Amino acid sequence: MKALVIARKTLRELLRERMTAGLMLIFPVLLVGFYYVAFGQTEQGLAKYLSILVLNRDSGIVTSDGERWNIGQELVNLMREAEFEGDPIFNVTEVDDRQGAEITLREHKASLLMEIPSDFSDNFVEALQSEGIASSAELILNGAPESGDYTFARSMLSGLLRQFTFGAAGWDESVDLRYRFVPGTGTMSDFDFGVGGIIIFGITFGVLVTAEVMVREDLSGTLQRVRLSRASAFDLLLGVSLAMMLIAVIQVPITLGSALAMGFHNNGSLLLVLGIGLLMSLASIGVGLIVACYSRTPGDATNLASVALVPLVFLSEAMYPMPDLPIATIGNRTIQIYDLLPTTHAAEAIRRVTIFGEGLTDIAFELVALSLMSAVFLAVGVALYQRRRLRVG
Repeated sequence: MKALVIARKTLRELLRERMTAGLMLIFPVLLVGFYYVAFGQTEQGLAKYLSILVLNRDSGIVTSDGERWNIGQELVNLMREAEFEGDPIFNVTEVDDRQGAEITLREHKASLLMEIPSDFSDNFVEALQSEGIASSAELILNGAPESGDYTFARSMLSGLLRQFTFGAAGWDESVDLRYRFVPGTGTMSDFDFGVGGIIIFGITFGVLVTAEVMVREDLSGTLQRVRLSRASAFDLLLGVSLAMMLIAVIQVPITLGSALAMGFHNNGSLLLVLGIGLLMSLASIGVGLIVACYSRTPGDATNLASVALVPLVFLSEAMYPMPDLPIATIGNRTIQIYDLLPTTHAAEAIRRVTIFGEGLTDIAFELVALSLMSAVFLAVGVALYQRRRLRVG
């Protein structure tokens, strides 16, 4: 079959272009490594993230039997001992210099600064013993309210302070809280969340490679020979498409394997991930053909493809969550503006498979949307390329 011959020819040429081949196969692995360094440390416990600075000015109190009691220090000790699933919750550092602590906060090296006033023990005991109105014991939490670490640390501290107060008063909590996570998310980190997007990012580079390949075929005279030979335009386009899909088949396991080696928690079918990657590669091929139609040189193809990659990768939900931008409602599902991009559905499908362990029927909507969009992009790319590049005369 002529398409297979063209596919083999395309692969050979890509292998000779080591920079292009390396970009397709190695860049996603490097991106996985960057993500791991930045976000892949969850297994070291929450204390890796929830770093608490404590400025303890509590002078303590002397009990009726002459014993000195520093409630502020007891609270700090409880914070050090707090654990979740065997791992420490807080990384507590006691400081003496408030100004230095604020610098640490501004540099995002700590989640928050907790100040314990000098009269904390006095007010705490007075509040516990009083039957009427009494001064409440006060703690001061300093931090950036827009910071996710600050919000999370404050929330965890609230529960711990309630436990501490109830214990000091001799009360038992009337309700026991038991935490259960959605399957696959108990130890999930931002690294786990980002792997699906990285896989799609790598496949989307097929836009650039497809565009460069088709421009080179034009400049080398291949298109002219196709017009004069028995090979059809369909053979050429199918051959190039098969070559790009084979690259995706190689690329996805390499990227996923590198992520698994760095601690990625996979809970789903690797074959299903590969199938999603192949569907996404069809959309990349289609966009690459469109780019090739308006490129005269490989440099033009690279520049235009880079422009096309920006919305496909960074204006979708492939790499990070996006704000709500609804445009329609279908049944119970709200359609966001970035749902019009195939990368959104591809990344979401891979996340649901690898993180939540969902199967084919669970991701039916994403697969249907991805298939339709890939078919549209590919059809437009083929039709436009045939009209502008392969038409005789």
